[in-house]
Amino acid sequence: MSEKEFDNRQEWNRIWNTFVVMGTSILRFCNLIMISYEAPTIKFYKRNVIRYINEKGSKMTILQLFAIIMITPLLFISCMSKQGNFIISRGDVPIYYDVKGEGDPTLVFIHGWSRNRHDWDGQIDYFAQKRKVVRLDLAGHGESGCNRNDWSISAFSQDVIAVIEKLNLDRIVLIGHSLGAPVILETAIHLPDRVLGIVPVDAFHNVEQKFTQDQIDNILAPYKSNFMEAYINGARQMLSDSSMIEKAIQEIASFSPEIGIASLESCYHYLTNDLIPALREVKVPIRCINSEIYPTNIDAAREYVSSFDVIIMRGVGHEMQSADPKKFNQLLERILSEFK
Repeated sequence: MSEKEFDNRQEWNRIWNTFVVMGTSILRFCNLIMISYEAPTIKFYKRNVIRYINEKGSKMTILQLFAIIMITPLLFISCMSKQGNFIISRGDVPIYYDVKGEGDPTLVFIHGWSRNRHDWDGQIDYFAQKRKVVRLDLAGHGESGCNRNDWSISAFSQDVIAVIEKLNLDRIVLIGHSLGAPVILETAIHLPDRVLGIVPVDAFHNVEQKFTQDQIDNILAPYKSNFMEAYINGARQMLSDSSMIEKAIQEIASFSPEIGIASLESCYHYLTNDLIPALREVKVPIRCINSEIYPTNIDAAREYVSSFDVIIMRGVGHEMQSADPKKFNQLLERILSEFK
């Protein structure tokens, strides 16, 4: 190799190294913006591409760097286009929400354990005709962030409060399914001047039921052993329709088992230790819409909150708002007419 060729190669290497450093710096900046976004594509990107960038750095080939440079801006633009639908909650976790319609009162829908805001697809268009409707993904669910360690009912209620305060909502009715029921109860306690009433959905069947730690451990054991199998078995027991079971199984594939187990355990602790004190403290009426899966002990609940009442929706499983949205919406309309 001649001296001129050697100098040319050295110069090319310097240019290439500068290009790689600049490129990886831009990529890492985009990564910082995207790091909290939890859409499935972004999750895959974070698991694989970001790790690859950090491991390879300046050792990447031209083709590898070019491919990543082409992918990253597209995902970056996708993140930024959704930025208006996120609010930061406790622990700097981004919470995804959407809003539709106008009118009073505002309805805020909260999904249950392992689910997401799309559980309310059958309600949004109907109620948005006359009212403002808000729904959100709790932390660790749907498109919201996962970057925290507190999966308690209290922490989830802070997600709801963050959205309510972001949108400056007043005169609110909170509707919460399953795990979402204690979440809206906690939210109502923190926002007594804004909440008109709460509607737990298939929840609070027996408010006096307690769980020992051994019982909780036995409930969680199948999930710790094989999360997917335990979830499928539970879905088959709780859901009445095969298509809904299939949908639940598809959605659980992107749900973190660690978050699932931690949030489920926190929910059982809340029901055992915090539910009755919360019922005593809440100042707004409670109207449940429950299925027939478990009997609802109304008298027990009224020992702690006199406004407690329930409507039984027959012929449906746990996901009643999806199983028969028309009937559910009629029942919810009836309840809304009672809240002033």
